Amino acid sequence: MQQTFEHLLGLPVTAALGILASYGILNVDVVLTSAPARRNPSPEDALRSDEGERQGYASTRVVAVEDDGRRLIVSRFLTGDPRDRERSGQ
Repeated sequence: MQQTFEHLLGLPVTAALGILASYGILNVDVVLTSAPARRNPSPEDALRSDEGERQGYASTRVVAVEDDGRRLIVSRFLTGDPRDRERSGQ
């Protein structure tokens, strides 16, 4: 029986992997995808990175689930605004 995991869409990767593990689905293939680079990138684009994620500016989230939950397609999104920290003096 084919399972759908639409409830994983939009979740951070770690949360989705935890849910899949609770179903007994391990060794999930995680495939990172992203939009093409902008012609005129903004300074915030650099935060869509591992470092930006560590700093809390970005989050890698599930955008598609394939092969009965054995493959997650993920993309990194900006979730924080560095200008907020600048305004608060941090």
